Amino acid sequence: MDKDVPIFHLFQTLENINDFELTILKCHLLVEEALTELLANKSESPKYILEARLTFANKLQISRALADTSCEPWVWAAISMLNKTRNRLAHNLTSSEVEADVAKFVLFIQNNQLMWPADILDVRNRDFFWAVFVVFKEIRSVVGVE
Repeated sequence: MDKDVPIFHLFQTLENINDFELTILKCHLLVEEALTELLANKSESPKYILEARLTFANKLQISRALADTSCEPWVWAAISMLNKTRNRLAHNLTSSEVEADVAKFVLFIQNNQLMWPADILDVRNRDFFWAVFVVFKEIRSVVGVE
């Protein structure tokens, strides 16, 4: 599958994952990868971005500084929500708050962006998958990959 085509990259990364917590972590990494790509693309010397030990939150803020108006405001809010969900997952033993965060994230995306019917996919956690895909695709479009 082609890494330059967002839907294929997501499928390749998420296929055969049966654990929802692992899906959240992988989706977070995919979005972080897209933010890193955006930063590298917008930089005169990308090697310094790639060598920096930036946190996800750092990458988000710098990406927004470089491309704020290239994305709708909801995209930046959605990325923050995904990061909050991942952080809650990483620092809590119970999953009820994580599940509530995921539901809020999916609803937020559905309220801000048209999503394809999730039932056309044969993957676990379809609504979450589509919500992440919509965000991932928006970031990748700023980089010039649609």
